[in-house]
Amino acid sequence: MLSDSLVDVFASGSWAFLPAAPARGLATELEAEILDEQFSWCENPHLGEGAGLLILTAAMNGWMLLHGASETVGWAAGLLSEQRDVYRATIDVRLPAMSWAFLERGVPTRSVSVELGDDGDLVARTSGHPLPFEADGIDLPDTGTGLDPFFYPVALLAEHGVTLHDLEVALDRPSVTLRVR
Repeated sequence: MLSDSLVDVFASGSWAFLPAAPARGLATELEAEILDEQFSWCENPHLGEGAGLLILTAAMNGWMLLHGASETVGWAAGLLSEQRDVYRATIDVRLPAMSWAFLERGVPTRSVSVELGDDGDLVARTSGHPLPFEADGIDLPDTGTGLDPFFYPVALLAEHGVTLHDLEVALDRPSVTLRVR
């Protein structure tokens, strides 16, 4: 089950999911300034602050998240995917809606979005060929809120070896705040 802390972090936000790399190297690649390295991910005061700021999590089983405003994460994911494969995701349970995309060489090659339609049914939109893990089906995390389908991107993390336990541990580990120019 997704803890309240993880629901808080993921219920409204965007992130890029990428192979772990040194923070200074990613900052250089993004031409970003490192603002601080003193806050844990869940206590970082810059989380949700708006455009131009990104929170880089500690490494988790060879992966990390770059968390921030949708437009900033989208730009960063596009740039970083020129050198490595990157997933970009957004969840907003207030709407409710979610989307995720797999980017290769700066271009989304697979994308999925789900939102609540006017009739109360879920409306899904997809583009690109399904990725191998999609064929097997994904176990959605139980949120206890009835909004499980919108947390599909969190299940995507698990498909790549980042468990809910890994995410819980990362919440209390140091994060790096980057300011992009």
